[in-house]
Formats: sequence, C-alpha cells, structure tokens
Amino acid sequence: MSEFEDLQAQVAAFSAARDWRQFHSPKNLAACLSVEAGELLELFMWTREGPGPHPPGAGAPPADAVADEVADVLISLLNFCAVSGIDPVAAARSKLQRLEQKYPVDLARGSAVKSPGG
Repeated sequence: MSEFEDLQAQVAAFSAARDWRQFHSPKNLAACLSVEAGELLELFMWTREGPGPHPPGAGAPPADAVADEVADVLISLLNFCAVSGIDPVAAARSKLQRLEQKYPVDLARGSAVKSPGG
C-alpha cells in the first residue's frame, strides 16, 4: 500500500469511527471543500508579497496555520473522492494529459493567458 493509499484509508477510518459518513453526501463534501479552501485563502488576505518590511499583519501567515488548512483541504477532497467514486490520482493524471495537449510548452511557457474554456 502506498503512502497515499494509506492516508486515504486513515481518513476513511477516521470518519467511519465517528459515524460521519451519514453526513458525507457529494453536495455536503463539495461545500466543505470550498469552505476549507476559503479558510486557506483567508490566511493570505491582506498580506503583501515580496520582501518586507511589511506593516503589521501584512506578512506571510504562519507556516503551521497554512499546513493545517492544506491538511483540511486534502482531507475534505479525499472524503469527497471516496463518496463520489473518484480516484484522485487517476483523475489528476488524466487532467494533466489533457492540459499537456491544451497548453503545449512551446506555446504556453511563461504566459498566463488561458485558452477559451480553460
């Protein structure tokens, strides 16, 4: 079992032990995922990028707080994938293949311009 598969099993066991699966509909988990991603984004609200000095509260958020929110996003995503029958690794690989076709290196390198429907 890979580390990723072990994590998936650990997340599933955590939810099952607490009888939370009853609340884990795709809609609820999609909402949860959005909320958790918003909490990650909130850590960066009003911060300034680049070297300081920065006014109080405008510097980078604490790394441990960012890591906690990243963990919440990942756990929410794994729960969503489990309920929805999605293999997140296979989905990501498939998407990357399509993106490689859509954004060939020679045309997309160094450009933030997205093609229509991106």
